Amino acid sequence: MEHRVEVVWTCGPCEVGGQDALGGRNDDPTCWNCGGPVVVTARPTVRWVVGGSVPEPDAA
Repeated sequence: MEHRVEVVWTCGPCEVGGQDALGGRNDDPTCWNCGGPVVVTARPTVRWVVGGSVPEPDAA
């Protein structure tokens, strides 16, 4: 199973943070605690595979 972290965010009022894989949607992430809007702090694309190996990137 492959997982992706595409958005890292923080919610100021709740003082919590989170990571979401948006799954191809264009929806903005929301706070898991209050459901409100959050501030995106990073947009990395991190891939990892559970029970397998991550394929090597193509040589350019």
